[in-house]
Amino acid sequence: MELAVNTFDYSPAELSSFRLDGEILSDFLVDSSLSWLEKSQSVLAQETVPMVLTSFAASWALGVGKKPHRPTATAVAPRRLREAQNGEICIEERTLASHHIWIEGHCGVTTPLRTISDLLRCPVENWFRSKRLVSELITVYQLSLEDIEIFIHERGIIPHKQVALSRTREIFYPSDTR
Repeated sequence: MELAVNTFDYSPAELSSFRLDGEILSDFLVDSSLSWLEKSQSVLAQETVPMVLTSFAASWALGVGKKPHRPTATAVAPRRLREAQNGEICIEERTLASHHIWIEGHCGVTTPLRTISDLLRCPVENWFRSKRLVSELITVYQLSLEDIEIFIHERGIIPHKQVALSRTREIFYPSDTR
């Protein structure tokens, strides 16, 4: 299940101009802990456009792993953003579906399933670190192998999709009886 917080204060026209893939849904479930919000705000507070933490930074905001030295984020805005106000942030160009993010005001994070999907597609030199984070995210958010595979398949054509699907088999799943 995907979770999102819908608190955009934008018109439907502004929302449709954002670089989001898929529909903008009006009914969202809310992650009631909102601990991700405090962490994303601590990194993204200076930004003037809505942004979400991604990959390793998203896993940290979701409560798994350490804060990266250079957090990655994607702008959720109608215009392309080349540089963040906060010089520590590394801007990534990602296409985000509205249901792949949790966002409150201008600060957000990719959902656990989207974060796992991104980590599974990381370069080989980051795989050892990603593998540990993915396993921890699965435990914390009680996800299954099937949840992850379905999510990746439903994303359509994405770079390194087959790599991500094969790596799902390398992850320890708490519910496995292997």
